[in-house]
Amino acid sequence: LSRIVGQAVFDPAGDQVGELRDVVVAVRSATQRPRVLGIVVEVLGRRRVFLPITRVTSLGSGQIITTGVLNVRRFEQRSTETLAIHQLLDRTVTLPDGTPGTVYDLAMEQDPRRDWYISTLAVQAAGKRFGRRGPHQVLEWDEVKGLTGAETTQGATHLLATMDEMRAAGVAN
Repeated sequence: LSRIVGQAVFDPAGDQVGELRDVVVAVRSATQRPRVLGIVVEVLGRRRVFLPITRVTSLGSGQIITTGVLNVRRFEQRSTETLAIHQLLDRTVTLPDGTPGTVYDLAMEQDPRRDWYISTLAVQAAGKRFGRRGPHQVLEWDEVKGLTGAETTQGATHLLATMDEMRAAGVAN
């Protein structure tokens, strides 16, 4: 997901609609993969709107193409929704061996029924020595514990690294 943040969103005619800012998911339980509901697009004028994933026709090659139907009502997050980039990155989790780790990226994939899910997580284990970082691991959603509850102390290291390629105005917003 960190590769698609800030990507341009286009309508079928090739006109830029806005930029992708986040991915909205429904986290159901610790064992079931979260279902992707849609994306948050920042349209001109710094307004963030919701675009259902069913209206996205292409994700890749440096651009996101939609069906062209876009509701410009301001996005308001519901209690059952989670923002993948802003709420799941830099979250402290428990790895299968019981050690703590930090989520630094998420992978999204499409199943044969054309539904999108968060499938795997890139996690960095905590270092054993002060100032050292642990090994990186790519794990399935159900192998990691600590993603379904609310976290009060979420870091910002990987979130800022994800937004590193965005323009200064986008990051400030």
